[in-house]
Amino acid sequence: MLSKRKLINIGIGVGAVAAIVAIVVVILIVRGGGSDSARLNITLEEVINRVDTDRPREDGVQPPNFVATQVGQELVPGDGVSTFPNSQARIDITLAELLRVVRTTPDTLWRLGEFEDNQDAIIELDQGKIFLLDSGADGSSLPVQVVTPAGTGSPRGTWMSVAYDPVTEVMEVECFRGTCRLENRLGTRLLTDQQKSKATIRTAPTEPLYLDPIEVEEFERPPRSQKR
Repeated sequence: MLSKRKLINIGIGVGAVAAIVAIVVVILIVRGGGSDSARLNITLEEVINRVDTDRPREDGVQPPNFVATQVGQELVPGDGVSTFPNSQARIDITLAELLRVVRTTPDTLWRLGEFEDNQDAIIELDQGKIFLLDSGADGSSLPVQVVTPAGTGSPRGTWMSVAYDPVTEVMEVECFRGTCRLENRLGTRLLTDQQKSKATIRTAPTEPLYLDPIEVEEFERPPRSQKR
């Protein structure tokens, strides 16, 4: 049978361990509650046909390795998204309580760049066309930038599409409502409701034109999504 002193010593040891564990838990909660990563959520919500995703390797040397994705998959900055012919995807991005929906059209390749509090959220578009539906207010402190080799498109609490063709090197921004901006090293254009502009690697953004009825319909009637 254990002596009274041994029982007391064991009790003191257990109490000390419990106190240390409690302190560690509190520290983790405090740190987690204030971290930017805890406020960022990127989820693949819908898939039509074949959509692949890629997560770069830690060494940063290995080539991309795109594999079939599935509904509900969580993405992180750095991940790539690729759609095939007749394929589309919807990805919801929530940062600081602002919801942004990215609708990816067929034959599109893009990657999630930086998503940090008090910084621009970056989407790198290498090919194809994406729609960005932003619930934030105009002039949001967390703006999105869709970056292509020909320039950058930025919405401000609006609906916008950005397309880039790597063959012609032409970028086009369509601004459905609100305010958008297309800029490159050669110039900047501000777009408002239902306006569009183009740019290339060697030319400044064009004078804004109005969307035609088919382009308007792409925003008003997005393709019906099918969960896979």
